[in-house]
Amino acid sequence: MNTRRLIMTLAVCLVPLVAAGCLDEKVLQIVLTGETSADLSQNETTENWTEAAVIDMGSEIRDILEDNGYDSGDLWGAHVTSVSYGVTTFSQAHDWEISGTITVTYNGNTQTIINYTSQSVQAALGQKIPAPLEPGGVALINQALEDFLDGIDPLLAFTINNGSTSPSPSVEDPMVFEWRAWLAIQVIVNEEVEVPDPF
Repeated sequence: MNTRRLIMTLAVCLVPLVAAGCLDEKVLQIVLTGETSADLSQNETTENWTEAAVIDMGSEIRDILEDNGYDSGDLWGAHVTSVSYGVTTFSQAHDWEISGTITVTYNGNTQTIINYTSQSVQAALGQKIPAPLEPGGVALINQALEDFLDGIDPLLAFTINNGSTSPSPSVEDPMVFEWRAWLAIQVIVNEEVEVPDPF
């Protein structure tokens, strides 16, 4: 290509909207961040107790996509990024200190997702406390997200397994509070865009 032809080609490509032939379609990956939560109510008279909540992960992912103008056909991948917890309602005269685990169950497999140790119920009121993630629980949640990509609507059961409470609750002095576990998810979508092709 001689210099004159090169200059003419560049000039055409730099004219906005006219140079349709100088645009290339590219696929970009866009990362969306969403969050789902499970609410649990406690009214306990013993130190050891369990409480479960179910999250429809398929519905949650579709909500994230729709909120950002995408649909399931745009989905490329998804994975869990963090888990946190906090107390939403508590009004008793004295505090409680609790220790235990939160597990996740999917397809008959149960794994620990977080541990909480010597957690003050009063101190957690109105808070959103990040928890270190346990690898087994993360892998199980990510497997459920992978299954969603294959057309399955996964249901995850999150269970509080409290191991100790101080002071020990009783029928006369039950431990009463409500709390929430948050699950943050990154959803990756493909988006086709047109970019200038200078040559």
